[in-house]
Amino acid sequence: MMTRRIVAIALIILGLLSWIFLKDYSGKFIPYPSLLGFIGLITFLFGIYLLWNSTSKVKLPEFDMLQQIEDLKLNGEKIKVEFSKCEIKSNGYTEERERYSDYRIQAWNVLAGDSDKNVELVDINQSRIIFHHEINGNTETFISGIIPKDQITLSFELDEKKETTLYVDRNNRENFYFDLEFLIRP
Repeated sequence: MMTRRIVAIALIILGLLSWIFLKDYSGKFIPYPSLLGFIGLITFLFGIYLLWNSTSKVKLPEFDMLQQIEDLKLNGEKIKVEFSKCEIKSNGYTEERERYSDYRIQAWNVLAGDSDKNVELVDINQSRIIFHHEINGNTETFISGIIPKDQITLSFELDEKKETTLYVDRNNRENFYFDLEFLIRP
């Protein structure tokens, strides 16, 4: 995705510069300058087209996650989870994100030589709760979905709540739901 935008911006710059330079060219060194200027204009327009269509249009398959959760809450095995018996695994990293969604602002920044203004560094914190449950002499491990909080913040919130419920499908133990809705509150 980012590569396509870089190519588009390069085509815009190349096309614009060649069109501007060759539209009024009157020298003898370049044969057919008006034809090359026209090709530059086409290159410029194609670059704008690529930049315009570089946004993602991928649709994810639709399924009713809320219905699955409700089904687990109604029919699944309910296991009491004490957070003091859980472990928290965290992963923090920094990623580069586009600062502007408007391609025109990005293009102007590139033309002005300030392409680094188009991106910003964002710190990403992610954690998961890992719960080991003993049943009939076997240990099952349940890992929550990704929680967008750092380990320390999540630890404080879990200490405050103390416990929650884990809903497990009786027929498929890999289908489960940690009730962590209390973490969503503002």
